[in-house]
Amino acid sequence: MNILMVNTLPIPSGQASVNRLLSLAKGLVEQKVKVTILSTGKGTDENFHCLDGVKYCNLRKNGNKIICLLKSLFDLLLYVRDNRNSINAVWLVSNSLLVIYPLWFICKLYKIPYVQEKSEFPFVLMKRGVLFKIWACFYTHTTYKLFDGMIIMTQTLLDYFRPLVRKKCQLIKVPMTVDVSRFNNIISKNYYGDYAAYCGYMGGNKDGVENLLEAFTYVEKKNPHFKLVLAGSASSSDELERLKNKAQTLGLRNVVFTGRVHRDKIPALLWNAKILCLARPSSLQSAGGFPTKLGEYLCTGNPVVVTAVGDIPDFLNSTNSFIVEPDNNKVFGDEIIKVLDNYEYAKRVAIRGEKTAKENFDGRVQAVRLVEFFKKVIE
Repeated sequence: MNILMVNTLPIPSGQASVNRLLSLAKGLVEQKVKVTILSTGKGTDENFHCLDGVKYCNLRKNGNKIICLLKSLFDLLLYVRDNRNSINAVWLVSNSLLVIYPLWFICKLYKIPYVQEKSEFPFVLMKRGVLFKIWACFYTHTTYKLFDGMIIMTQTLLDYFRPLVRKKCQLIKVPMTVDVSRFNNIISKNYYGDYAAYCGYMGGNKDGVENLLEAFTYVEKKNPHFKLVLAGSASSSDELERLKNKAQTLGLRNVVFTGRVHRDKIPALLWNAKILCLARPSSLQSAGGFPTKLGEYLCTGNPVVVTAVGDIPDFLNSTNSFIVEPDNNKVFGDEIIKVLDNYEYAKRVAIRGEKTAKENFDGRVQAVRLVEFFKKVIE
């Protein structure tokens, strides 16, 4: 079996969706499936590379943004055309119509099964206004009928997309996945001392970084030497600066903004933390998604403090994590304090969390199910 994955973010990178894609691709390779990833993201050269048996290439080069994007799309379609006899299915990880429709056309032309992965509600649903609502209705009732299969992350999303696809469309729920092996045998220096960590996107408050800063004010008052390390970047420097200003306004002294951290250094940063935090607020996005970073947190065997949003309570509870109600920053901060005050007990809870991650979120485990799914799609 030969699967072509198509992505719009650079490969590899520290971004959650890329890590998920690679964990599943690696698992498929172990199942004797040939996997190639083509990304319209910006790369450093025009060559194919190999990572854990997965062949990949970033098609976009430096230059005029629009011209390079169109060129990368053209190269993508040419690749499908030239390899049409060997590609058994195309797996798309993108919401961009600029990619969805041309790729659908070439797959339809050469009778290649076309599959999309969905890990969040459609972004068009988050826009306000009458015109956006009309557009959202048109988008959702037409776009998803293009696909022969859909790989969906949560039950909430599965229930949402089921009536929007064609009757013959194959559906499978594949929960968030990580490459568990990245967290084995970590040897690293700890540059920050005792700290809680968050690693991910810093803009838009999707993951509740602002909530986490407010929660940490309660922690710092009781534990004046304990740090909060925030690793990641935002789409603009203004968003990052806003968070730094917020930390200053709150009077926080022990917050470290690392900026973007290289993918290979993330496991050590998480592994060295005493606590890992995810204060996701209630939202349409959090209701449908399941953050990949949460799986990475659990794989460290360190205590995880997280809010009960979306499908998270389906896997986590008080026996394997420290799960609290969303949108209550004081409760979140108090939970961090409780973990620090009872750390030996917290580590025992964390070991059960690590076991949960390995049983449910290991990309190799889910890849076995995906092989059977693709067999059905191809048939």
